[in-house]
Amino acid sequence: MNRCSQPSWFSLKEWPKNVRDREAYVDPIFTTIAAKYDFMTRVLSFGQERRWKTRVVRLIPKNGSLERILDLASGTGEFPLLLRHAGLEAQIIGLDRNPTMLGVARQKCARQPEINFIQGDLMQIPFKDHSFDVITMGYGLRYVVDIRQTLQEVFRLLRSGGRFVSLEFGVPNNHFYRRICFAYLLLLGSFWGVVLHRKGDTYWHIVESLKAYPGQETVGKWLKDAGFGKVEVREQLGGIITILSGTRP
Repeated sequence: MNRCSQPSWFSLKEWPKNVRDREAYVDPIFTTIAAKYDFMTRVLSFGQERRWKTRVVRLIPKNGSLERILDLASGTGEFPLLLRHAGLEAQIIGLDRNPTMLGVARQKCARQPEINFIQGDLMQIPFKDHSFDVITMGYGLRYVVDIRQTLQEVFRLLRSGGRFVSLEFGVPNNHFYRRICFAYLLLLGSFWGVVLHRKGDTYWHIVESLKAYPGQETVGKWLKDAGFGKVEVREQLGGIITILSGTRP
């Protein structure tokens, strides 16, 4: 049986396997949901999402030696804003491929010093080796075709002692609980898809991507394979949310 099976009454699409097809499917979705993205993350998490992101920020060392932070899949700029509010004074660069999401991010962070956003792709990150002290990512790993290559890119970009922290959906090990979580995401996502966008399947991509996601244990192993040390996988809510972290030796 498929470890990531979903309730049979939903006809989910197969998660696209190649880069071009995945971009063609995902890009219009994020353009559509950009203005409601922050609202939906709060709704789907019953208000817990900000707490999870705060935990990510707490894993970043608060010292004066941090010069540059890169936020990958920056979306609407939540991590850069939280990093600045936490007292980190380093230059922060947010990278995302969707211009509409970046427009929201720039508006939210307009009054914050040294937060800049650029459009770019996770498979071709346009920075030199050893450019950053910290790299963060929120809900981005599921959307790249080759997760291992992206982790190698993150490793390349980090300076010695640099830290990578990612907040991501996870795949619970318990089959029954996993089905409950997926059904919840589908049902509530369908409701808000109709209310906000008049299209019930607007948020089905969350579960579609999770069905193809290898899971947090595998990604944790891939972090080690990429060269990271001090790799930790912190599960939230029984594994449906995970915080993955590692340090470049």
